[in-house]
Amino acid sequence: MDNNLLPFRIQQLIHVIIEKKKYGLEDALQYLYSSELYRQLSSETSSLWYMSLSSLSLYEMLKKEKLSKKHTQSTDSAILLFQVFCLEKYKNHVNIPADEVLQIFIRYDVFEYLQKVFGTLHTQGENYIVTEIETYIKNQQKSEQK
Repeated sequence: MDNNLLPFRIQQLIHVIIEKKKYGLEDALQYLYSSELYRQLSSETSSLWYMSLSSLSLYEMLKKEKLSKKHTQSTDSAILLFQVFCLEKYKNHVNIPADEVLQIFIRYDVFEYLQKVFGTLHTQGENYIVTEIETYIKNQQKSEQK
């Protein structure tokens, strides 16, 4: 999508999210900017076909993505405990507030990553785990910049 058109499409989609989900602006922005759909919309190589879709159609795609992601996230208490442990240890390591760490974890899908590697990673020491999370986030940031 032409970078000049993207803000207009985002604005339209945010308006639909606010209307349909009854979200405030910040929640609506978080809902969109933490999605794969946004990554596709902002990617010059994969987004041209979105230009002809309505904001409502994009919203439906976004809603399906979020619903699908919610169903795949485990509610296993051991994994949840590990994810919370990781958030707290990373927060202490980087010395930033928990809400900022939460935004980082959401933006870079760290919770999903921790769920995937739980079997191996939860047996490691705290320093190793924090280093793995740092490496994962850095790799996600690099791929986001491409």
